[in-house]
Amino acid sequence: MSKRKNNRPGKAGTAFYTYATERIREKRLAGKHNTADLYRTTRNWVNDFLGKRNLFFPEITPGLISRFVAYLQAAGLRVNTVNTVNTYLSNFRSIYNQACRDGLLPARVVSPFAYLNLKRERAGSRALGHESLREIVTLKSEEPDLACVIDYCTFAYLSCGMPFADMARLTTANLYGEEIVYKRKKTGTLIRVGITPGMRRLINKYADPSSPYLFPILSPDREVGHEEYKAILRSYNNSLKKIGRALSRPVHLTSYVFRHTWATNALRKHVPLSIISQALGHTSEKTTRFYLASLEQSELNRENARVTEEVDLLLATG
Repeated sequence: MSKRKNNRPGKAGTAFYTYATERIREKRLAGKHNTADLYRTTRNWVNDFLGKRNLFFPEITPGLISRFVAYLQAAGLRVNTVNTVNTYLSNFRSIYNQACRDGLLPARVVSPFAYLNLKRERAGSRALGHESLREIVTLKSEEPDLACVIDYCTFAYLSCGMPFADMARLTTANLYGEEIVYKRKKTGTLIRVGITPGMRRLINKYADPSSPYLFPILSPDREVGHEEYKAILRSYNNSLKKIGRALSRPVHLTSYVFRHTWATNALRKHVPLSIISQALGHTSEKTTRFYLASLEQSELNRENARVTEEVDLLLATG
């Protein structure tokens, strides 16, 4: 990629592309690769929107942002357009705010993002039904890689919906008697999970004295870089999609489906929200409430009928 010339003098003449690229580099050096990836994608969308011309910070106005939103919406981004667009706008705003703190804009400038309402839209249920979950867990595959993936997603469900990023990094050092104790890669939250009989069988099945890892997902001989890990996660999700298509009632499977399924099943079994939140490693119950899939309408109807039964009987008998 050719270097972009900053053809305006002074701090205000710093191009957004150049500044964002420097912030991406800083995030990578700090080990914040997910943020760096989001910044990079946001920078590239802004770049495409402008036809690859330089954008300078004083040019970022409410009008430009509105046109950028329309551009993203017209692009038909992936599954959940509202949330995806809001993610890019949030990161655009974050880069802009950092530029303000770095003195690239005059003090007390009204932010062009001030009137944005980046409210996430609740997605449809990603939780598996009981029969689909049972079919996956009992599925036998003659392909060794798929057989491993079935075991991994089963372990993820059994371990309170453990994220793949954390499961892949589990080592024997995380085993404390009959518990697994680990820190979430995403948030650093400390999680303790009791080892169920099913989890123990899977741990024993993949035990390898030559590797510190509980599962043969990452290389035991060297540190796996961010891009290599992303490739491993893509392969895992591709295998899950293949498994999902093979079910009697095909479903769209991803690594997070089993996390949502555990949380939703816990809610259905009346596990207190505070315990579900703790198991998921969420920092607030508000996050958990948003995260959980809504209960099926038939179940809500059944519960409402039980609650209102007495009044209904009074009305029915005149």
